[in-house]
Amino acid sequence: VVRCAHADCCYSPLSDVAKQVTGLEYELYLQQRLAEAGLAFWSEGELRQLGFHKTPDCKLKVPVAVRSRSGSEHLVCWVDSKATFGDHRTHIKQVEEQYCTYVNRYGPGMVIYWFGFVEDLNTDPHVLLCDDFP
Repeated sequence: VVRCAHADCCYSPLSDVAKQVTGLEYELYLQQRLAEAGLAFWSEGELRQLGFHKTPDCKLKVPVAVRSRSGSEHLVCWVDSKATFGDHRTHIKQVEEQYCTYVNRYGPGMVIYWFGFVEDLNTDPHVLLCDDFP
């Protein structure tokens, strides 16, 4: 069993830890990029301390307009970091569990799938999908 757990690169406890660490690393990277851009924000931890229950990784203190690759502009009130590839299954699950809640509570936002995403997922006018910080 131990050898199987070490050999399993997708579902073992070791791979779960690696995914968690990578996720935290990219959340910190997002915060660094927001700070470098001069954008004031609350982190997920700060929002929880303020009593918020459902929280994106960062909520902007002042919403900003972000231009997508296609040239259209989107209002962004919150940003969520995903250290994964955005495929249909993963994205639909995230929409149901997280993004709809964020839009209802905080307004439109942006999700960064740092390892890319399937282009035809970018259909929600309230959630801009990116693969890098714009």
